[in-house]
Amino acid sequence: MNVKHTIAASVIGILLIPVASRAENAPAPPGALRQSIQREAVRLASARTAAGPPPPQHRSWATRHPIALGAILGIVAGGTIAQISDGRVTNSDGRPVFLLGAVPGLLIGSSIGAIIACSHD
Repeated sequence: MNVKHTIAASVIGILLIPVASRAENAPAPPGALRQSIQREAVRLASARTAAGPPPPQHRSWATRHPIALGAILGIVAGGTIAQISDGRVTNSDGRPVFLLGAVPGLLIGSSIGAIIACSHD
């Protein structure tokens, strides 16, 4: 953009800003138009209050997905316990020790999550 375009845009902006601020502060129109505006405002206000009950409160992810949360916590807890108790990364077969504890943890954690989900519904 060259200097002429920049100056032209600045002058247009300077001229339009006062016009816009005067339009916001303009008095309400007289007569039938004013009555129409008032009727519409009353209608919109009553429609907003008659919309019905408010939407339900936002529930956290954990309360919406208790089985998944139980599974995640069970995997982490079971794997960590197996890793700490064995002290090795792999067992004699070459399998990760973490997975030997994570699978039972997954089953126990998801089962507890399922019980909690059934008790809340």
